[in-house]
Amino acid sequence: MKKILLFVLLCFHVSTALENKAVDKKISEHQRTYGVVFLVPKETVSKILEISGGKIQEALLQNNLIKETLYHNIPHISVIHIHNPDPNTPYNILKSLPKPPKPFTLSLEHYGFIKASPNASFPWWLEINVGKNLDYKIISEYNFKVTQNIAPLRSSPLPRLSGYIYEDLSADNKSQILELGSNSLNRIKNGKKEEYYRPHMTLSYSQTPLNKTLSDSMKELQRSLNKEFETPIITKIDTISIVELGFLGNVLREIYRINLNNGKIFDVQKGKFIKIKTFK
Repeated sequence: MKKILLFVLLCFHVSTALENKAVDKKISEHQRTYGVVFLVPKETVSKILEISGGKIQEALLQNNLIKETLYHNIPHISVIHIHNPDPNTPYNILKSLPKPPKPFTLSLEHYGFIKASPNASFPWWLEINVGKNLDYKIISEYNFKVTQNIAPLRSSPLPRLSGYIYEDLSADNKSQILELGSNSLNRIKNGKKEEYYRPHMTLSYSQTPLNKTLSDSMKELQRSLNKEFETPIITKIDTISIVELGFLGNVLREIYRINLNNGKIFDVQKGKFIKIKTFK
């Protein structure tokens, strides 16, 4: 009887750990991902997106990456993403959201070609980086607060960071994935600051495995875009949004939009302003 009880307890422990850690060798099934993002005003980046968008689309089509040209997205800078199939998650995020900052200014500088992990063949993406100047400190400090409040609302780590991608990451990244559900976040652990948050605006996402030809093509595209990107884009951030995201992190839809000037909350799905006690 004792042996049976011990076996049951061990099975329960392993099952719970796997569900919590999502470190199986295969990529976890994606159900629903929600997140907090700062919206980048379209008028600020319309010109650069028009220029780079055409070149990116041309490069994708030349490499037969048709699906990549169809992903829906809006200009944004992510704060945090969490995986949880519960449809109440967006509202729970809203209720737990720390008070957003007042409008601030960021500098968009340089294109990047980034892989999910050093040796991963996919996913990968093209982005514009945020410079560590102007009001960068505001968005960085806010990430500490959001991580503390919102990460506990996850049901499991982000599927795009599971399996072989998880195995390929550093010990620090693995620690954040297990304990926060994602990596590249700011937090305080054992009294010490971990500042891994890297704000950026993603332009294109892909699940197509990289080979040398495709990788070289994207690196050349990155060089070409940066060669013409001589002047940083200064953008004012005045809106934060709670959104649903796809597996790769692209925004599928806005759910709640918050004005940083006055704190008013707009329910995008219902098309009306709402009043609730929020902002911890």
